[in-house]
Amino acid sequence: MQQVQDGTSLTSAIQIVPVGLRPAVQSITFQALRRGYWVQEVLNQYVQKTPPGLTLYVLWAAISLVPEKNRAPMYATHTLVNEAVNVCHLDKNLFYAKGLINAVLRRVLRNENLYQEISENKNPSYPDWWLHKIKQTYSEQAQDIIDSSKDRPPLTLRLNQRQIPKEQQEAYLKKLQDAGLEYKKISLISGVQLTSAIELTTPVPVNQIPGFFEGACSVQDAGAQLTGALLNLQPGAKVLDACAAPGGKTAQLLELFDIQLDALEIDPARAKRIQENLERLKLENARVLVGDASEPKGWFDGEQYDAILADVPCSASGIVRRHPDITYLRQEVDIRNLQVMQRKILTSLWSLLKPGGKLLYVTCSVFPEEGELQARWWLSSMPNALRLDAPGQILPSKEHDGFFYALFEKEKK
Repeated sequence: MQQVQDGTSLTSAIQIVPVGLRPAVQSITFQALRRGYWVQEVLNQYVQKTPPGLTLYVLWAAISLVPEKNRAPMYATHTLVNEAVNVCHLDKNLFYAKGLINAVLRRVLRNENLYQEISENKNPSYPDWWLHKIKQTYSEQAQDIIDSSKDRPPLTLRLNQRQIPKEQQEAYLKKLQDAGLEYKKISLISGVQLTSAIELTTPVPVNQIPGFFEGACSVQDAGAQLTGALLNLQPGAKVLDACAAPGGKTAQLLELFDIQLDALEIDPARAKRIQENLERLKLENARVLVGDASEPKGWFDGEQYDAILADVPCSASGIVRRHPDITYLRQEVDIRNLQVMQRKILTSLWSLLKPGGKLLYVTCSVFPEEGELQARWWLSSMPNALRLDAPGQILPSKEHDGFFYALFEKEKK
């Protein structure tokens, strides 16, 4: 939590935690970040001055685990107090804080009017500029977008249609039932038909999902599974997935279509992860390239593509519930900088596309500067770009995260 406050992503910070402890540490940290602004208001009213160092973060984590209004508690209240106090025995810098932590938690837990006095709705974990942007853009849906970030995200599977074609899906679903995993099919999002999206009612570790390590399925948000249906690739097509890591959309395209695909990623470590995913899923006909999507000279072989997926870097404002550190890491100036980068990538990729080819522009953002405004800019900047039917902005819901999709065709000469 301290590293996130200092500007490090939680994905990077959590690498120091032993693998066996990561799920629990991540669960508590996620809860602390989701409720962080509300916790700060609680501390302002229950503590005379901000506690120093580790004491602050122990209190922050513990108060975030106080039972939420109208939700089942993550921990029994006596367990919460006892464990927070026990933590103080693990570090000499915390030993003196036992009394403070015990007293504050007990006072907070005794207050039956806590949520009347300190409203969570009035203290969402967003900076002011972010809230203003959401409310200004989505006046009617703003509260739903803000509330969605407090939800624990669904665990949605994408069945590998190379291993589990449509006619065998029922047999796999029976395996889920036999493993005690309840599920529901997700067949339609924003008018786009999905064929292999299965949401588990209760999220579980992947080692409990039948056939996962043998490549039967992948974990992928339902909103991210629109890619295949929108591109609808022809057999033998040469395809580029730019900014491809961790490889979920790469894999989906290879599962659905008989194509030749280049998966491009600027980070060598993340590129390795793409390769590992493809090997687990037993997918072929793909090259994993390390390179910058905005600088094709270093990796492009000169043969243009029939289709390009441009899932570009963005604010990730549509996936806050999966990455609650985002609202702590982003600054308003980042949106403009990302917009410039997105335009540079689009411009570079367009020259690699064959006439008559399609480019699918994707972000996991809800900000128009990274979505609809970018699509309109592109149309006005590229006279040979034709915009095809695609969902545009998809706002986060209980079933899926927030995404933007725009599909373009390059006019034939």
